[in-house]
Amino acid sequence: MNTTAGAAVDAAGRADPARSWFIGIWLLLCALKLMLAARLPLFVDEAFYWQEGQHLAWAYSDLPALTAWLARLGVALFGPTALGLRLPFLLIGALLPWLLVRMTAREFDPASGWRAGLLLLLLPLGGTLGLLALPDVPLLLASLLCLDACLCALRRVQAAAAAELALGLVIGGLTHYRFAAVLLAGGAALLLLREGGARWSGRGSGRRWRWACWPELPLLQWNAQHAEAGLRFQLIERNPWAFDWQGLRLGALQSLLATPLLLLALLLAAWRGLRDPRPAARCLALCGVLLAGGSSCWGSSPTASG
Repeated sequence: MNTTAGAAVDAAGRADPARSWFIGIWLLLCALKLMLAARLPLFVDEAFYWQEGQHLAWAYSDLPALTAWLARLGVALFGPTALGLRLPFLLIGALLPWLLVRMTAREFDPASGWRAGLLLLLLPLGGTLGLLALPDVPLLLASLLCLDACLCALRRVQAAAAAELALGLVIGGLTHYRFAAVLLAGGAALLLLREGGARWSGRGSGRRWRWACWPELPLLQWNAQHAEAGLRFQLIERNPWAFDWQGLRLGALQSLLATPLLLLALLLAAWRGLRDPRPAARCLALCGVLLAGGSSCWGSSPTASG
């Protein structure tokens, strides 16, 4: 009887050591980030978003509106200090690991959820997320919300999943032009999955795909009114790239030299996920492969043309 009870406790995730480690490291990182956020001088981009937030608009010359709105909210609620500016981003950054735990536990098991959250905290960029007031924070929030909604929709398209997807699309569309990569990878993964294609290409599919478009309308309207200034900045002026095959070789060498163990772990996880009978595992593997592969090709293969 004790053995059965112990197994039940483990199945619920309460006795898994990863849970204790996750909560302890999460609390420690939150405390450290609060201390550092109060002491670190403003990064130049943060100061820029602070100034943009003093003049609220739907979009700006470099980004859509949400980063500046969050900066304005932080300063208005918590005072015109570096910590006040960063607090909304710190709160979002603290929420993200719990969202990952919840999503993974639901799709697999509680122990996997705690371990996934712990791995996120141990990643340098994951553990420090929210320390600086940058668009990466709400962008990752939007990506997780959309991914979670799509995983739910693989079983059944319900109102809660639709609302979560709509929220993710709004946040992503108001955060960064890079959210287009999330839409492309997620849409491609759903269409490549047998279950995803059935859910998203059948009855009502037109309405669902329109959800992915309307959050972009304020951004597109702003660009139309300002001679495509934002699009030109992101796609041409900021990144005057020309494709070079040597860049692919450079990207591969960087991965092998900097993160060989992580690269092998990611490749193994992708291989296992693509072969998994569970739709959620295959969807996660496809999204990871498409995003990582696209980022590698875009980020490392081009070289500056001038």
